[in-house]
Amino acid sequence: MNDGEVNVFELDGRRGKGSNMSLSRGESAQGESASGKKQVSNAFDFAQGMKALNPQERALVERRRRVLGTLGPLFYDRPIHVVRGEGAHLFDAQGDDFLDCYNNVACVGHANAKVREAVNGQLGLQDTHSRYLQDEVLDYAERLLWHFPALLNRVSFTNSGSESNDLALRMARVYTGHQGVVVTSNAYHGITSLVSSVSPSFGTGVPLAPFLATVEVSDLLTGGLPEAEIRATLLSRFQHAFRQLHAAGYGVSAVLLDQIFSSDGVLPGAPGWVDDIAEAVHKVGGILIADEVQSGFARTGDEFWGFERHHAAVDVVTMGKPMGNGIPTGAVVYKEAVGDAFAESTRYFNTFGGNPVSMRAAGAVLDQIEDMHLQSHAKGMGDFISTELESLLAGRSRFGGIRHAGLFIGIDISDGRDSSGCHGGDPQAARSIINRLRDERVLISAAGAEGSTLKLRPPLVFTQQDAERLLESCELLCSEGYFG
Repeated sequence: MNDGEVNVFELDGRRGKGSNMSLSRGESAQGESASGKKQVSNAFDFAQGMKALNPQERALVERRRRVLGTLGPLFYDRPIHVVRGEGAHLFDAQGDDFLDCYNNVACVGHANAKVREAVNGQLGLQDTHSRYLQDEVLDYAERLLWHFPALLNRVSFTNSGSESNDLALRMARVYTGHQGVVVTSNAYHGITSLVSSVSPSFGTGVPLAPFLATVEVSDLLTGGLPEAEIRATLLSRFQHAFRQLHAAGYGVSAVLLDQIFSSDGVLPGAPGWVDDIAEAVHKVGGILIADEVQSGFARTGDEFWGFERHHAAVDVVTMGKPMGNGIPTGAVVYKEAVGDAFAESTRYFNTFGGNPVSMRAAGAVLDQIEDMHLQSHAKGMGDFISTELESLLAGRSRFGGIRHAGLFIGIDISDGRDSSGCHGGDPQAARSIINRLRDERVLISAAGAEGSTLKLRPPLVFTQQDAERLLESCELLCSEGYFG
């Protein structure tokens, strides 16, 4: 827990001398292959999983493999053939009802009627690029900016969170004149060439940028250390990363942080530490980019945005598809000076960023969040589920702790083998729990570098009845010994 918990990457993406990683290529608790590819913790195994499927399932998977290959993962040991959704529920081809405790993209519920009406109505009028004067993009931009502090007063639209993070990083480079980027050690920020190069969660198979430094945060934010010690240690680590990037000649353009630290294991703790980092990065000439693709739009309950939980002085905020309930859209909100500097050096346009259909969908999402009071609902429902799960799992040997902010919940699954009370993660046990819940028609997934943290982030319209069903299924798994 010193300021050496930082890693700067060499040109070919290998970890340099400052690495705090002990695993070599081909070794990873989350299934990193010899090629360096880190496997999705809950992925269907195309090589070994076919034999467990019935003939109909096998035929559909084979059909998918023929045309889509194996590039994109399928979830679960027995993938689900989804044909319909409603609220927090998905239905398969046989009509079976699956409780969706995972899909944050459909934030106001699958097949939301208000979103559908907004999209259908706009499709009957026009849907073209944003290089004309249009009311739709202006109507939404004004509503969206109302939810931000006054200094964050400009917005550009994209089609996804990946595009948003890509644009934000380009803006940071121009505005600061630096190139270096700092992220957390298992961060995921998207799939463009630039953004994937600063997303270490892909594994060593995707070359990481030479101008990237990573900082370990999960060891501090999952423990029981005093908050003051956590904040001081995290600040020291980030400052060390800044010094390394300056010494390497890159400087610091930005710290890019997912505000719920989902890929690192769902880490909402020590609210306020992100503002410490904002102050520190400003002192070295960089900016703070808040990635709100997963934490934004009322999900954390306490605040509308994750960065607000930390009272952080951010410079740029990025969003993605949850803002349109799955309709492709994204946004970058930024301080005027950041955008002006970028506009002076280049032009930016995105053919369908801010298109009228996506804007009407996004407006309907805001309507639903406001009309259904989903921010307070997320807080109350998240508190209830977390309290009940903690009570249910207390004393179980594989229960390593629970963390949450609103309807974003992480449950650590430990190996339970260390009598001293220091447990390691157990990704295989986590996978078994995930797939057993799938058999009970309850859908969750995993997070963390090892894939040993159960991740729950259901649609914001999750009801009390939905919560009771989740808890009953977890109680059943407890009786079967899945939690030790």
